[in-house]
Amino acid sequence: MMFDQQQFVYLAKAFLEGSTSLTTLPPTNHDLSFFEGKYFWPLGPFPAIILVPFVSIFKLNFTQGFIQLPLTIFNFWLIIKIAKTQNLESKKALFLAIFFIFGSIYTPLAALALSWNFAQVVATTCLLFALFEFFTNRRWFLIGLAIAFATLTRAHLIVASVFFITYLLQKPTNTKRIITFIIPILLSLVILAIYNYTRFGSIFESGYKYQLVPEESAKRRGLGIISPAHIPANLYYMLIKTPDPVFENSSHVLKPPYIRFDPYGMSIFLMSPILFLIFLTNFKDKYVKTSLFTITVLLIPITTYYGIGYIQVGYRYALDFFPFLLVPLISVFKKTSINLIKILVILGIFISWFFTIEKIVGY
Repeated sequence: MMFDQQQFVYLAKAFLEGSTSLTTLPPTNHDLSFFEGKYFWPLGPFPAIILVPFVSIFKLNFTQGFIQLPLTIFNFWLIIKIAKTQNLESKKALFLAIFFIFGSIYTPLAALALSWNFAQVVATTCLLFALFEFFTNRRWFLIGLAIAFATLTRAHLIVASVFFITYLLQKPTNTKRIITFIIPILLSLVILAIYNYTRFGSIFESGYKYQLVPEESAKRRGLGIISPAHIPANLYYMLIKTPDPVFENSSHVLKPPYIRFDPYGMSIFLMSPILFLIFLTNFKDKYVKTSLFTITVLLIPITTYYGIGYIQVGYRYALDFFPFLLVPLISVFKKTSINLIKILVILGIFISWFFTIEKIVGY
């Protein structure tokens, strides 16, 4: 199944052939958009652009997983570096990175080379790099470029710029820095507008209206691609949903593996118990406050979206704000014993990999 879901590879091939519609169809048309007799991949173009050099050499034999691995290694390094900029001791910084990569919603996304997962890994790299650059050199053009690439991957991530704009607007304001930051982001919006108009004749249409989705998803979409009606279900799967029991036939006798992941998602707190520590963070810290505000703003497009994120281990859309969760976690890690951190991280690793392996083996 994983090798069937390489839509960005097929999109990269189309780009090489000068087309925005797929010139070769993948084995499955799941989530493709069908418009005026052509098939399109509605997700942002940046992950496919990354793949273009590799697809030009290896054609359709290349898989997205070959890029996910080095990106994941880079993300591990970025998390450690971000933590150290906030004066978190080395051992705790290491466990923060271990939690994020091996014991969170990121884990199944990195382990399974599906197109949706690939897009989220790419977007995570962009956001982590933006945070790293902010806490180190503050080269505003590079920060803006990272947000631009994130936007070209998942359009709503333009909202993540709120974190950085908060500091740019502090007095005394520096107009040059603001312009330097905004230019690449505005350029990304222009690119998306042209990309959408070329495909669907509208700068505001990205193809989600024309997606080929199951009947159940189509019913939700009928309430609106973006609608407050979708908030309760998204919050349920993000914060509350537990694993499903595995019963013997129609009986109430449990059978191995006794519990399985819900393909619509599971609570991020169940996947990563260490997240409970966030409630003990220093809410007076300026970076913590800005991070939590950014997360709140990001939750608006995430929870109002009809898709929920089917075929997933955990609630994958939460990864859109996970980089900003690092800031309050770093704050609370400073006053938490390393032994408690180890226990919670190891528990998260066990839980995350238990369900990830279930998915890999096709249970």
